[in-house]
Amino acid sequence: MAGSVRIPRSRNALSGFIILVLGAWGAVAPYAGPYYGFGFTPDHAWQYTPGRLYLSAIPGAVAALTGLIVMLTRSRWFGSLCAFIAALAGVWFIAGAALVRLLPASFHAGSVQVGTPIETGLTRITLTQLGLYTGVGAIIVFFAAIAMGRFSVAAHKDHVRAAELEEAQDRAERAGRFADGSGLGLIYGTSPDPSLATDYASDAGQYVPGQSYAGQSQYPSQYPPDLDSIEVYPSADPGATTEQQQPGGSQYPTTQTYPSGQAHPPAGQ
Repeated sequence: MAGSVRIPRSRNALSGFIILVLGAWGAVAPYAGPYYGFGFTPDHAWQYTPGRLYLSAIPGAVAALTGLIVMLTRSRWFGSLCAFIAALAGVWFIAGAALVRLLPASFHAGSVQVGTPIETGLTRITLTQLGLYTGVGAIIVFFAAIAMGRFSVAAHKDHVRAAELEEAQDRAERAGRFADGSGLGLIYGTSPDPSLATDYASDAGQYVPGQSYAGQSQYPSQYPPDLDSIEVYPSADPGATTEQQQPGGSQYPTTQTYPSGQAHPPAGQ
């Protein structure tokens, strides 16, 4: 769960931007430096050499690309991976020329060299080395380490934001399921997953067929509760007595005497 929590892009925007700029500088400066008398031999700008390609251009491009990803990504694991790759690119700026010498001769490692500084004097030679390789690599490693540390931490607000985003996505998914008609089966209780119909009914306040509603009515009563208990017995005879109108009584007398010879009451009675 912690690894899936996303972070805001602003958290590593500065570190990613610095890595991007330093990577671009480290890739381009050895090619453009001879214009200004700055760099290593050959003293012709934009001239290809294996040393400039493998010790400057490739690690600089890798650092610039991973710095851009670190600056824009919100994924913690992917951002940490890119920051680690950027740190490796920085290490290559620092020690790449020395590590190449350890390769077998079959890899033509002897042609992969930094070259001789164009500048003269100890101070200028040192600044050239720092400005194109050692210093650039050290700063890239520093900010890549900062980015990795910030990616490894998920603040409380990040967890809260992730929970809110998950809830919003769940609501949007449910709304979309009914907007395109694919969720009509939930209304009629024909969903293959009964829990979906129950969840929808609880959210929408609707009745789900097939679900037990013991002691509950599908349709609410239209009368107040105090009126439901009132029993009304209309009287067909306006002149009936009060006793005859009560539920326990009879609307008509149980016995009645008629004149002799009449088996039935006269018409109208």
